[in-house]
Amino acid sequence: MLFFMGYNDSSGNWTGNFTRAVTDALNKRRVPFHELPSFDWLTTNAPIRRYLQIRSKSTDTWFIGWAQSPIIELIKDKPGRKVGLVVGLTAMPFEPAVLWEAEDRLNEGRRLALYDKILACSHWCKRCICEAYPHLADRVAVTGFPIDYSIYERFRDTPKDPDLVIFNQRFALEKLHAIEIMVAARLVQKGWRVQHLSGISADELAGMATSIGPLLNAAGRIGLDFQYNCTKEEYHSRLARGSIVVTTSIADMLPSSLIEAIYLGALPVAPDSMCFPEFVHTDNLYTPYDIEQILALVSERPVREHPIDQYDKDVVVENFLQEMKL
Repeated sequence: MLFFMGYNDSSGNWTGNFTRAVTDALNKRRVPFHELPSFDWLTTNAPIRRYLQIRSKSTDTWFIGWAQSPIIELIKDKPGRKVGLVVGLTAMPFEPAVLWEAEDRLNEGRRLALYDKILACSHWCKRCICEAYPHLADRVAVTGFPIDYSIYERFRDTPKDPDLVIFNQRFALEKLHAIEIMVAARLVQKGWRVQHLSGISADELAGMATSIGPLLNAAGRIGLDFQYNCTKEEYHSRLARGSIVVTTSIADMLPSSLIEAIYLGALPVAPDSMCFPEFVHTDNLYTPYDIEQILALVSERPVREHPIDQYDKDVVVENFLQEMKL
């Protein structure tokens, strides 16, 4: 039996999409599994007793979609192989948690050590795990992250705005929002329309950190159009209109936001660093922090093939099953 734990389902969010992508692919393959209630960073009142009541056998496999979940400490002594997927890492360079969440870092190392197999969503992710926890290196395998591209199909025929550049990364410190604003200002001066698509309102963002409010005000002054999207449908319809999507992030293991933009036909402009070279053609990459290179790529509009088929849910779930020997 496969015991699978995904994420809490936030309407249209990648967490719910992940869980559905995995369960759909498992059902398609007729792999018997038991889905466990989620226990991730959004969980309140986790059903601890229910987890503890589960009886497993040595031939069973536990697959935890968020490897850092506290559940691994509850099931560590239960029979069966433990497999966890890493999609983010507290120990990753430039991750804000490195600066102020030392306790999470300690929990992470202890919990990852309880797995028999650790799955990494990207080669960059594997590198970060192995550098932070070298004693776990022989347990780590790269599988990718499952994306259900059918979600985006109905938006693929949306007419493109040839002069629309979009930022769809989080408006946050580790995404270098200050550089985003500097790039946007230059693009607006050159006649481009520039939007930032967000699933969080400007007011809510401003309440998260004192530095964000002034940056949002600056964004408005230079002509960066901040678009709050109440639903994923609204977000996808706006994203589909963009001709170019730029990311300035320095903290991504594998950004589904850029991958979905590519699937919807946008030209990506991304740093030549971290996970981005794994799925973005080299001609669409720039030296990190180099604003002039970003502007040049936007102007050149390099049309290339980007290998995002590797993240199709069926491909990735097949990788999961191979690593779990199922």
